[in-house]
Amino acid sequence: MSDKKPKSTGKSTTKNTNKKTASGKVIKPLRRTNTAKSGSKTSNTTSSKTGTNNRAGKLFGRLKNNDNQGAYTSVKNRKKVIFSKASGASSRGGFENDKNRFRTIWAIALVILGLLIARAYYLQVANAQFYQDKGNELITSVRTQKSYRGMITDRNDLPLAVSAPLATVSFSPHDYAREYYELNRVKIANPDSPQLQARMQKRLDNMDLTRLAAAANIPVAELEKAAAIDESIDVTDEEAVKAALPSGAGSHYLPLLNKVTPEIAQSVSSLDFPGVYEKNFFQRYYPQPQPNSQLLGFMGQNASDSEGGYEGRAGIERQYEKTLAGDDGKVLVLKDAKQNSLREIKQVEPEIAGQDVALTIDSRLQYLLYKELEKAGRLQQARWSTGMVVDVQTGEVLALSTWPSFNSNNLNEMTGENQRNRALLDVFEPGSVMKPFTVAAALDSGKYTANSLIDTNPGSIRVRGYTIRDHNNLGRINMATLLQKSSNVASTKIALSLPPDAITNMQKQFGFGAKTPLKFPGEGAGLVTTPKEKETARRATVSYGYGLQVTLAQVAQAYAALASGGVMHPLTLTKTDKALPSKRIMEHEQAMSIVKMLEAVTEPGGTAKAAAIDGYRVAGKTGTSRRINPDGGYYTDQYRNVFAGMAPASNPKLVGVVLIEDPRSQIYAGLTTAPVFHNVMKEALRLYNVPLDKPLKTE
Repeated sequence: MSDKKPKSTGKSTTKNTNKKTASGKVIKPLRRTNTAKSGSKTSNTTSSKTGTNNRAGKLFGRLKNNDNQGAYTSVKNRKKVIFSKASGASSRGGFENDKNRFRTIWAIALVILGLLIARAYYLQVANAQFYQDKGNELITSVRTQKSYRGMITDRNDLPLAVSAPLATVSFSPHDYAREYYELNRVKIANPDSPQLQARMQKRLDNMDLTRLAAAANIPVAELEKAAAIDESIDVTDEEAVKAALPSGAGSHYLPLLNKVTPEIAQSVSSLDFPGVYEKNFFQRYYPQPQPNSQLLGFMGQNASDSEGGYEGRAGIERQYEKTLAGDDGKVLVLKDAKQNSLREIKQVEPEIAGQDVALTIDSRLQYLLYKELEKAGRLQQARWSTGMVVDVQTGEVLALSTWPSFNSNNLNEMTGENQRNRALLDVFEPGSVMKPFTVAAALDSGKYTANSLIDTNPGSIRVRGYTIRDHNNLGRINMATLLQKSSNVASTKIALSLPPDAITNMQKQFGFGAKTPLKFPGEGAGLVTTPKEKETARRATVSYGYGLQVTLAQVAQAYAALASGGVMHPLTLTKTDKALPSKRIMEHEQAMSIVKMLEAVTEPGGTAKAAAIDGYRVAGKTGTSRRINPDGGYYTDQYRNVFAGMAPASNPKLVGVVLIEDPRSQIYAGLTTAPVFHNVMKEALRLYNVPLDKPLKTE
């Protein structure tokens, strides 16, 4: 047998190998057979050819396989695939791939841009004000700019009430200590920044309490004790610093300067000292306090004002609050982290200063009236006294005062009693000062004339079980004697001879029973009730001033109407270009005849000789009435004295009324109130240069 393999076997092997290689499948190389190892030439040659064919087949198969997988193809043979994943080693995408990725990215970008635009619109347009306000709250605040309150002046433009700018400077030990510890902390925390440390040290040097003590003129030990600086604490320990800060009463507010002028406050506030704060405000000041206190009123804290502002609480201050106060302004200020104002940014609302109010009061006459009321009140040991002076031709109130009074600049002196404006607020039974209006009703009825005689015998009259008496039996008297002697019996007979409403209608016509046009806060209206036909006792008492209630201002207004010839000039306290309309309430001749009758009251034989003034004809009427007992009836030992008069009687210019409540030294008005009228009216006539209408007395 031969060792050579048949050729058919070798060819067959080679052929099979080539077919497998051409398929592109990677195969492992064939291991050499033992025959090949035997070294036969035929076998080596065959093996060599077979190995070469195998390597070529592997390479060709690998290239074909790669070609099938798309590792390398020509552009011409590429397949057009959309969104297909690239295969093989190539990173190059197709044109359609790139175009769709481009569109996708732009779509996402447009969506994001739309969201951003929508968000910006929401923040800057739709809800802009809300976020703007929130931001402003953090760095700004609106500060009220107090308006200047208008002055109250007298008729000669002399100030009766003014607002003086004042300032209060305070020190906060808590804020001072916090700033001190914070500067030390920054200094320690930045050892590598010598410039920052130098700035911090400079600010610490400026915090020397000796500077503040010298400017405020207070002991430095007091400031050091309040600040209580502890040099031993670790300023980097927040809890330790918080525990070391001053607390308790006075830790946030220690007054340095209280209610001083802005110039004095500037000496301290200009130091720019940490923890020092200045508050500016206006303080109401009354140059003539006691004579004007009840008239002008006073200022009190406004409970509805968050910043503790003040408003008029009584008198003219309250009545003309809106005119005097004006409108506060509002300023937008920039603030720091400690809520301290740094600077003003803009004016939010303009400040409108208050307007001045000019009164008809003459401060000279006002002072004189008050001093006379005080003198008489003390001399008579009275409860109180009050009075008024009125210009007959205009109705202007020239003086209006009450004793006892209080210092308007020190409200600690004010009590419920001394703050009342008695002439306007208190009502009382006037007594005989009402008899001129009973005479007016008689003359107006046509049943009586100035010369009519009335029989008062026997000096008393019995009405419904009550006895009405005069001081003595006056017999048959005329109207002038009725007023001169103040006859109750004659007044009663007139009232009972007239219709039941005749007397009260005349009283109402002269302004009784209604508030005066002064519109003073709390002013009384009084009470005038018309008696019925059968109420004869009431018809009688009303005729001589009992059974009704009036105010002293109503008495002054009524007497001024008589003095002006029957023309009612409404009372006024403020000077104005537009006067209130006047009204005629009785005939001129009748009114002047009553004035003529009233002259007899101040002449010898009258009840008010003490009211007479040398060189002037004076007309007036006294009224002495019993005070009402709250338990019923009247006191038997307590009286009220009133005098109402006018001068000069030939052509009246001024009317004065005076009331003294419960005098103890004398009980008759001719001895208590008439002298006050004399002293006040004498000076008033001189001040206004009223010509004499009667010869002066000679020695």
